[in-house]
Amino acid sequence: MALWWLALAAYAADGTLEARLAEVAPLRALRLVQGVPVIPDSAYAEVEAGEIPSGLESVEGYAARKAWAATVVDVPIEKYWAAINDDPGKVKLGLIQHAKVVEGAVCGPDRTVFQYLPVSLVTDRWWFAKISVNQAVSDRTGGRVREMKWQSVDYDLAKDPEVAAWAAEGMAVESTVGAWWLVDLGDGRTLVEYYVWSDPGGAVPASMASRFAAGSISDTLTTMASAAKAGPGCPAR
Repeated sequence: MALWWLALAAYAADGTLEARLAEVAPLRALRLVQGVPVIPDSAYAEVEAGEIPSGLESVEGYAARKAWAATVVDVPIEKYWAAINDDPGKVKLGLIQHAKVVEGAVCGPDRTVFQYLPVSLVTDRWWFAKISVNQAVSDRTGGRVREMKWQSVDYDLAKDPEVAAWAAEGMAVESTVGAWWLVDLGDGRTLVEYYVWSDPGGAVPASMASRFAAGSISDTLTTMASAAKAGPGCPAR
């Protein structure tokens, strides 16, 4: 921990995003999610200019591509963290139509969440997401770097009639995995990196879904920032 604070002091003296990225680079080896797309240096230059760059990365043997985006928000890390862990809040924001924690606790560090997404012109989609928190990275940095991962998992619909009723209105996605990576920049600002790799299954071409995901990620990042400023349902800690 002492080494971390020395590095933080060095960053404070430099004050650049480049310095902060170099400081946290070794922590990326500890990430829960594997195969995260590498964000190019040119994208970080756009982030410093106040933009929200995004992109797609192809995966050999798969039609679905990995989508990523990054930005800096004027929100303290603990508040943005609270917003991305507020599953019911995402329903209120219109990001999904229904959400229910079926295992674990609402806002808890390890939980399984049912999520239902209405889709225009094709069958609605739903999935069960296993949410995992990178406690090792958080502990090592005193909460100044955080990661939250999700991955679709199987779940017995017979366990929850309410969820089963929602599921009957749509179809399960083939797969989805992704993560949030947050870095405290000081002065109430947070670097946000987002990654998602999803295959909707059914009649929706995975390549088309990937392009849509890349185009909509920037809205997700700014929407979560607004939710964080408004005060999410999860505690900021």
